[in-house]
Amino acid sequence: MTYELVLEGDRFDSKAIAGVAHLYSAGNLLSADDFSGGANTVARRLRALGFTVQEGATVADGEQETTPQMVLQPRGGARERGPQNFAKSVRRGIRLADVRQVLGEHAETLAGLYPDGVARLWGSTPTTQTNNEKVRALRKRRVGDDVFFYAENHFIARARILHLFNSPLAAQEVWGINQDGSTWEHVMALGEVEEFPTRVLAAPILQRLNVPAPLRSLTLRSAEDYRRVAPLLPVRSRPRLPRSLTSPSAVPARLTPEKLLERLGSLNTHRRSEGTARSRHQPLSLLWAASRIAAGKPRLAPWSVFRSEVGPLLAEFGLPGSRVTPEYPFWHLQGSGLWEVHGIPSDAGPMPQLGILNTLQPVAGLTHASADLLQNPLTRLEAVLKLCSTYLADVDQREVLSQVGLGGYATADGLPDEDEEERGQEVTERERAAGPTARRETTYSRPVRNPAIVLQVKELHGHACQVCATRLEYKRRPYSEAAHIRGLGSPHDGPDELPNLLCLCPNHHVLFDGLEIYVDVDGIVRRTHSGDSLGSLHVHDGHQIDETYLHYHRTLCELNRSAEE
Repeated sequence: MTYELVLEGDRFDSKAIAGVAHLYSAGNLLSADDFSGGANTVARRLRALGFTVQEGATVADGEQETTPQMVLQPRGGARERGPQNFAKSVRRGIRLADVRQVLGEHAETLAGLYPDGVARLWGSTPTTQTNNEKVRALRKRRVGDDVFFYAENHFIARARILHLFNSPLAAQEVWGINQDGSTWEHVMALGEVEEFPTRVLAAPILQRLNVPAPLRSLTLRSAEDYRRVAPLLPVRSRPRLPRSLTSPSAVPARLTPEKLLERLGSLNTHRRSEGTARSRHQPLSLLWAASRIAAGKPRLAPWSVFRSEVGPLLAEFGLPGSRVTPEYPFWHLQGSGLWEVHGIPSDAGPMPQLGILNTLQPVAGLTHASADLLQNPLTRLEAVLKLCSTYLADVDQREVLSQVGLGGYATADGLPDEDEEERGQEVTERERAAGPTARRETTYSRPVRNPAIVLQVKELHGHACQVCATRLEYKRRPYSEAAHIRGLGSPHDGPDELPNLLCLCPNHHVLFDGLEIYVDVDGIVRRTHSGDSLGSLHVHDGHQIDETYLHYHRTLCELNRSAEE
């Protein structure tokens, strides 16, 4: 029996692949004669790495489909201990050494699938029914199928089935007993587990698969159905083959941060006539979409949500005298290559009528590739800068960012400024009566900082400011402040670590957080608006500052300068 590795429609001899891989990792090429038991050695190991491996004879006879089937798996809510079970046995995994005594004949198989000794497992409880969705799924799912975990109206993760077995003892050891006394005995051993950075809205996928929403039962759909909904799902990152074994023309062009910014800067925006300003509808819509990523919201939104949230932005910040038409960016942003719309029939024409959008309630938003890139705070900041500087030069950019949910870009720390929040608020009669100075109760939260590294950066520099070298004393003790370069607050989400800290005096801390000064690529501290030099940043050999954080802060200053010009 021969085993073939299937990758993007191409087939490779599995032993040849393993032999070349051995050359790359160990330095010597193995031949087919060096392997025995292909099913238990080469094929099993390649499957564990996430590849699709099929029996050559079976493939030739057409008895098995190349594309995996699609297994829809509800994660379960708190009552079923779904979140806890997922975190325990899928995200963290189960140490095989802890459950070996209950695995029986499956212990050796799982040991081969998980060389690190940690198995990713999920199970299903038995059912008394004889022919419902769950029964059919349990009976027809197979090794190589893709499992999609469903929770709270979204798909949250994907994994590949490496092994299937039934074991009440193993299930009880891993997950315990259900409320009705049953356990999750139909076990899947999973590989290539991928939690989606941005949850995938399930409704359009379930609708196309003809599966009722919400998903309540384990459900199986065919390889053909899987292919039909593939455009709605994140692109799977495949394990890499040696360059000589892959065809460059078969690999799609990957969206990079540079290409993302290039596309954002070349939107096909509408002009009323030659020489007039370009419409702001598309850039405003993209800023709104970026704010959803920063807030951890789903990348796709129904038309009703888009209209109610983006419409007011277009009315306030669109070109003076222009019509408020959120349906245009909702549909035409597809031309950017960064946006997708789902739920519109193919015969709807070049621009669906407003009535069709209201009736069908399609969903739209950033593509998976662009949403994944915008998860990175620096890429997201650069995207915001590109949109603001290219299309919104004549708009109050700070107000735009504030209203779309990106107001944190006004300062380096990203934290709310209580004075700014309270500015302009009228003092009520009751507050005046409270005493000579009005009082107002407020509630807010701040990230918890690590005091050890704060003290470390201060002591490394002897409490001297890294900008002006001033050493202050307060109550007979040295006084300095630790400033985060990329702020901890949203939307910056910087890390609380030494390479992300500076030791500053209070004056320069305020200027640094207020984006009035920055550190250039040569280590010179400069004023943001004039570019004047304040001298070189004072450094210490024991304090290695990460340049990527300084680059982030410079970009933030550039956005701030653009907003004030």
